[in-house]
Amino acid sequence: MIRLLLLLAALLVVPAAAGAQAGRARAPAEPPTPALWQVEGFGRKAYVFGTVHALPRGVDWFRPHVVTALDQSTRLVLETEVPDSPGAMMPVIMKMTRLPAARPLETRVPAEWQPALARAVQRLKPGPLDWSKTWFVALTLANLQSQADGVDPQIGVEAVLTERARIKGIPVVALETAEEQLINFDALTELDQQQLLLSTLAELDNSKARISLLIGDWLLGNTDALAARVNDDFARSPMLRRMLVEDRNQRWADWIATEMKADKGTLFIAVGAGHMAGKGSLLEDLEKQGLKVSRVLEQPAKRKRRR
Repeated sequence: MIRLLLLLAALLVVPAAAGAQAGRARAPAEPPTPALWQVEGFGRKAYVFGTVHALPRGVDWFRPHVVTALDQSTRLVLETEVPDSPGAMMPVIMKMTRLPAARPLETRVPAEWQPALARAVQRLKPGPLDWSKTWFVALTLANLQSQADGVDPQIGVEAVLTERARIKGIPVVALETAEEQLINFDALTELDQQQLLLSTLAELDNSKARISLLIGDWLLGNTDALAARVNDDFARSPMLRRMLVEDRNQRWADWIATEMKADKGTLFIAVGAGHMAGKGSLLEDLEKQGLKVSRVLEQPAKRKRRR
């Protein structure tokens, strides 16, 4: 669940708590080259870049081929509109996450999982959650654990791309609203929400190692490994995969194709790397639209000739 937040749900990775110690991702064995794709069709061109929504400090990912593609684009398209202030989201969050009546947390999990839930609450200190829907309990614990692990959306990929776009005067738009992203979770059955909570609890103890491996795969552009991790995380909840990944990918592919047909310049689309991986990926859906998708590789540095 924690990995899914970093790869799929931009809105739900909240700013890290003050004083959190930032860790470092596993150093890749090769020069880091996050995967970037070029999309061609209807006489137009676009770029698609898979992101990690929050990162630890010290991750060098903004490679020249990514910078060049962004600078050549006329719009930066992000997965979700993220307000500058987390407080701006509070009315929407309160409306969509609050239960009509309080329900004790321990009743959301089987008896054998209640000790793990109690330990997580005691260690992460999320505050009162009895009034919160089960999916929001899961996301809250996952976010707090990510903060403890030192990942921060303020130095995540979207934050860096947005700042670069502002410097270059490139307009920034979003594929969906904050409320639309929350709806994906709110539409889950209570059973699926409880499974989400169990998956989160199961990952808490080794989340930092999991995140480090994930960032290492992303830095190397290893989409097959990312696909395997995403598939593993969704194994217990096919409904969540359909709503959070497959349905959104189809909507986004439709939107991208429509914009390219309308001749609206070069798009740089940045969405979670989990959307690029495996069956039903955004790249696969773009190809179904009749678009050509090809990997953009970083050009090796030219060696200076000896005189």
